[in-house]
Amino acid sequence: MKSEDANLVGRCLGGDEKSFEELLNKYRKTVYSICLRMVRNPTDAEDLAQEAFIRTFSVLDRYNPVYPFSSWLFRITSNLCIDFIRRRKDGIYSLDQPVMGNEGEMSRQVPSGVVKPDRDMETKEMMTALEESIQLLPEHYRIIVILRHQEQLTYEEISDNLGIPLGTVKARIHRARNLIREYFVGKGLIDGAI
Repeated sequence: MKSEDANLVGRCLGGDEKSFEELLNKYRKTVYSICLRMVRNPTDAEDLAQEAFIRTFSVLDRYNPVYPFSSWLFRITSNLCIDFIRRRKDGIYSLDQPVMGNEGEMSRQVPSGVVKPDRDMETKEMMTALEESIQLLPEHYRIIVILRHQEQLTYEEISDNLGIPLGTVKARIHRARNLIREYFVGKGLIDGAI
């Protein structure tokens, strides 16, 4: 795959628009997914994904074919998302303030901290809590959790994609899992003695 991508990049640099489209189509869903998981807003995720491709292709001549193209693209994507999160001014929300949806304004819904006896409801609550806990992680932990557990990358692939040592990846995943566990304990969803 690495040589296939390097070949496509070479053809892109030569002005072949079809190769550009192939790379775009190949990585569009994954880039959007990373952005959506990082910023939790479909419109912002679309904008960031588009910006990631624009930025990547504007500096395509700097790509080193020794490394996987996906690593380079995902690093640009994650850096854009982290920068966006840091710049975002409206990081604190009022629970009374309505949010805009496809159908117009709607009231903000906050999941209850009470575990229901119904199994389906319990599963939904646990998934909501998991999403909340991931969103509360610092950006450098969040991107690693997303790449590992939602994009199914190996530790080595994460290390390559983010350009950080393998030991750092393992340490951050371990710390992120502990933070998620602490969140679940704090919400009363799991026993702290586990």
